[in-house]
Order: sequence, then C-alpha cells, then structure tokens
Amino acid sequence: MSCPEKARQERYKLVKQKESSDLLRGNAVHAALEFAGGSPSVVELEDLHQLAEDYVHTYSSEVEVWRHEYDKLLDTVMANISVWYSELYIPGADRAEDPLLPAVSVEEPFEKSLGTRGNINLILTGTADWVAEDGVIWDWKNPSRFYEPWEKKRWDIQSHAYCYALDKTEFKLCVLANGQLQIIEIERTEQHKNAFLELCWSMVPTIMSDAETWPQNWEGYHCSPLWCPVWQAGKCRGEHLGENPW
Repeated sequence: MSCPEKARQERYKLVKQKESSDLLRGNAVHAALEFAGGSPSVVELEDLHQLAEDYVHTYSSEVEVWRHEYDKLLDTVMANISVWYSELYIPGADRAEDPLLPAVSVEEPFEKSLGTRGNINLILTGTADWVAEDGVIWDWKNPSRFYEPWEKKRWDIQSHAYCYALDKTEFKLCVLANGQLQIIEIERTEQHKNAFLELCWSMVPTIMSDAETWPQNWEGYHCSPLWCPVWQAGKCRGEHLGENPW
C-alpha cells in the first residue's frame, strides 16, 4: 500500500527488510504477551519481564540497524509490559484469580478465500495477536509515539482484514509507547468488509501483469534508507541519493 515497487521486490524476494531495534522491541513485548495469553493461569509480571529480557538478549545479535541503545530499548520493553499488565491484564491493586482480558485464542493464524473471479482464487492470510472472549480482536503495537485515532479509524487496513477473516466487527489497537497505553477502538461493518474486498481485488491486475517494475511512491517516512529495504539495497532512490541524503 505504501509503495507498489517495494511490494513487488518483497513479493518476489528480491530484497529483505533489515532487522532493526524497532522490530526487536515489538517482538519482545509480543512474546511476553503471547505467553500470558496462552497460560492457563495468571502469570506474574516478574516472569513476563524475565521472558522479555531473555528474548532481547537472545535476538539482539540479529539486529542490523540500531536506532536505540540496548539499555534504553530494554527499559522501554519492560515499561510497555508493565503498563499492559497493570491496565489490561490485572488492573488495580487487588490480585485477581482471572485476568481482565481472557483470550479465546492467541496468535491465531487465518487463511480465508476472498472468492474466485475468472480463474483466480484470492487468499487472505495473517495472524491475529489476541481474540478475547467477548469477540473483540486485539492487536499490540509498540511504536515510539501514540497514533492519531481518526487516522486509524479511517485508513487502517489491518482492522479491515482481521475483521473480515475472523467474521468480527470490533477491533482494538493497544498502543504501547514508552510505558504509556493508548487504546483505539475501531468498528468494521459489512460496508467496510465489502469495501476491503474490492480493495484487495484491485491489486490483482498489477500482480498478474508480471511487469518488471511497479510504480514507486516517494510520499511518507517509509520512503527512506531507514525503513525501505529497496533503498537499502540500492535498487530505487538509494541508487542515486545514497544511504542517507539528509
């Protein structure tokens, strides 16, 4: 969606996103929350902290792009887990026998056909972070700052896809940023699902064209040597502007 040419090169495995400290931060928090959600009993905060610390230690050697110091990254991971634990998992000072946010499934993979048109069967795949007992789909985000809720409600594609695939209407983004919590509630109705279906099918002619290149998109922060693997590989703007023209 952000850049068709980047999508083409990633689709055909011509380039690969570099491992970054941002990914490590998010994956460490995800690992802890996934463990809590899959546990048959309440998990102690200290255990989640230890799991995340071990994760960071184990996978830090794979990071190719460091945007944060190791200790700062680890502090942020711990703070994000703590605020999730106290605000969503077991809120308040009183201990609880059961978590506030019981999960029906954690890291639930899905594969759903979007129908057949002509001789093409379009398949939607993904993995939902957390589906609660009340049917709400939760997704954990670990950015460096909060989002603008109206932007996510209007443009977020992930909520469309997950609600379509799992036949749900309620999607909540749990944003964990520097030890603070933001919850963005999004509703996806039948109208949204129908619109999403047509969005997906609109990509098919380009994919089936087998073109040597797709349009480039230079708008937005993703078009930079920090975020774009095509730029990093010197196969787009980076060929002429270098690793960091700013």
